[in-house]
Formats: sequence, C-alpha cells, structure tokens
Amino acid sequence: MKCTHPEFGLVLVGGGAKGAYQAGAVKRIAELGLKPNIIAGTSIGALNGAVLSSYLSFFDAAERLNQLWDDLAKANILRWNKDPHPIFDPKPIEQMLRKAVNAVELRRGIELWVTVFPSLNIPGLSSSLLINFARVASGVNAEWFRVRDFPDDETVYNLLLASAAIPLAFPCRNIDGQSYVDGGLKDNIPVKALTQRGCKNVIVIHLGYGTPWNRHDFPEQTIIEIRPEQPINQSDTPFIGSVKSLLDFSAERITELKQRGYEDAKHQITEIIQAFKQMKYLRDSYEDLIDDDLSNDPPL
Repeated sequence: MKCTHPEFGLVLVGGGAKGAYQAGAVKRIAELGLKPNIIAGTSIGALNGAVLSSYLSFFDAAERLNQLWDDLAKANILRWNKDPHPIFDPKPIEQMLRKAVNAVELRRGIELWVTVFPSLNIPGLSSSLLINFARVASGVNAEWFRVRDFPDDETVYNLLLASAAIPLAFPCRNIDGQSYVDGGLKDNIPVKALTQRGCKNVIVIHLGYGTPWNRHDFPEQTIIEIRPEQPINQSDTPFIGSVKSLLDFSAERITELKQRGYEDAKHQITEIIQAFKQMKYLRDSYEDLIDDDLSNDPPL
C-alpha cells in the first residue's frame, strides 16, 4: 500500500531580500517537473512558500513567484515609519501579501508550515530585539503552525506576517492571544516541521554561503541542499553586509539573486532530481503491481 506521508518537502529559510534567490532556485525545481507535497518556511521563506502553496500548478506558482519579486523592485516596499517604532511602515508588505496570496486557495493548496517565535505579551517589549534575543538564549523555542488549520483569513495573513516580523523593523503579530515575531530568531531552517510529518525527502534552499547547518542531524531523511556557490552578502564586513543584503530590494539586486538561484540549482540538483524521479517511478510501478495482485486475489 502507498504511504500517506508527504513524499517530497521543500524548506525555505529566512533572509529578507535575499529571498529572491529562492525564486530562481524554485523555478529550476519546477522545470524539472518536481512538485513538493509540503513546504516549510521561515520569514521571507514563509512568504515565498505562501505564494507557491496557492497554485495547483507548481510551475505556474514558480512563475508567479518570480514575477512577484520583479514587482517588489518597483513597489518601494520598505518605507520609513513616521513613528519611531517600528522602523518600517508595515502597510506596503501587508498590502502586497494580500494581493499576492489568496487565503482560501492557500488553505486548499500545498500543505504549508510557517515558523514563528513567541514574544512577550507586553506592549513596548513584544518587538524588542534585546528582549527576544534574551528569550532565545533562555531556551524559548520557535513554534510551527500549519496554515490550513486556521479557517479565518485574517489569522492566516497575521501568521505569515508574524513569521517575517523582524523585531524593531516590523511590529509583532497577535495570534490567539499570543504575540509572535520572526521565527528566524530560533529556527531559520525549519526541517523539523517536516520531520514531524514523516516527510523523508527534503530540499532546503539556503540564503547564506557556508551556513552553519548539518543535514546529518536528520539521519532519517534524505536532504538535498541548494546553497549559494559564492558569498551572497554585499559586504565583507559581517554585520553591515548582512543588514544591507537583507534590505536591498533594488531591481538590479533582485535580478542578480534570481539568476544565481537558478544557476546554482541547475548545477547542484538537476542530476539528483532526475534520479529521484526515476526511483519514484519504479517504486510507484512496483506498488501498483502489488496492489493489483492483492485486488485480484480470491477472498478467503
């Protein structure tokens, strides 16, 4: 009998504007004819995942995601807030999310999990960077939520925005009485969300060159990684380079990252995916043969 666990999962990590790299990589995955049964995302990865999960055709979803990133370059999505906190006006990103993602179709589509971090339910402190870092250090864990479990559209949008709510930069979001911020504070690579669902084959699209993460920590899963083949930050100075790369939504930068994501995926996974598809075909053929034999057996 065929297994009911998700067979192929996609993990989209967080990284702000560097998420354009994932759009290019996903385009190559779609060209290879592979469609994930389940997606897990953190921060910008959650927003990318929401777009991908909203379409029946994964190829169409990948095309839409790439077009959306081109639109982001024209939208001036990061606007300074008139108030001192948060730093950026949250309205542009919220409006673009609502335009790009239909909550009803999202619940019906590919199973999507997003990562969020529980913050303090105290006004003025829930989005404090230092307070949240202290909570991370004290052992507070990130939480994973399955989007289709929330029937209310507003809660779905709040959940997605919470996953990308970088403390100080964007406001926290309230879900069922609990404040949440960017899940990347604790779990930027949410493979465990797929582990708990029994997903055995996972592609992780990283947004960092030499990300300190070891796929061998997940011995029960086959994990394929797509990584930038060259440093992706825009400066050799660690902090400055990271911040600049998180916030650069310029057309030139987005085009560069999408192309790099596509080319890196082409180099790193094309042959692996083709072999995976052949193995899947052989396994499915064998299982169909077994099912046919069982259905033809005379009753006892």
